[in-house]
Amino acid sequence: MKEQVVEKAARMTDQIRETAEQAARLMKDKTPDPVLDRAAQASRQVAQATTHVGRLAADKTPESVLDTAGQVATRARANRTPLLALGALLAVYALVRRSRGRK
Repeated sequence: MKEQVVEKAARMTDQIRETAEQAARLMKDKTPDPVLDRAAQASRQVAQATTHVGRLAADKTPESVLDTAGQVATRARANRTPLLALGALLAVYALVRRSRGRK
């Protein structure tokens, strides 16, 4: 039973990812070049600002907190598949609940 749920969640995750990629390609094809250029520039600025803020936060964060965060990140990477399956399952649950609420 659990394996079936994990497989179904993985298939749904792949399907959602493919749909999102298709939508992104469609939007890119229909968006004028100047708008894409401005969006790319804004994206670079946001990335630079995020990096800067991240460095400031890392500099001011106590070492013990950084160590704990590193351990949590390592565990999350080691258990990526179950975490992704859980996330997909929660998304499916939310969608089903939302669709039932509209009837």
